[in-house]
Amino acid sequence: MLIKDLAQRAGVSVKAVRYYESRGLIAPDRAANGYREYDDADVLVVREIRALLSLGLTAEETVPFVECLRAGNDRADVCPSSLDAYRLRIAEIDRRIEEPEPAAR
Repeated sequence: MLIKDLAQRAGVSVKAVRYYESRGLIAPDRAANGYREYDDADVLVVREIRALLSLGLTAEETVPFVECLRAGNDRADVCPSSLDAYRLRIAEIDRRIEEPEPAAR
């Protein structure tokens, strides 16, 4: 499928798909004419990336989840590296919560 089809099926913009590609999260094949070609697995990956970004993870923090899906798993959060990424993000949030607020002037 073409980039516009992937974007539509995954519920993101074409610009978002290009951003994910620039971050190395997806790597489409190229047709003889140079067009990007995506498959159904890419739809699943882009949906997962979108969901993780909406939870506050960065693009870089989604890598273990993408790798988990690319390894053939039905879910992106079943791999140890994905669970570690969740734990790190939760620890960061906990640390921010515990930081004292700056004094008002």
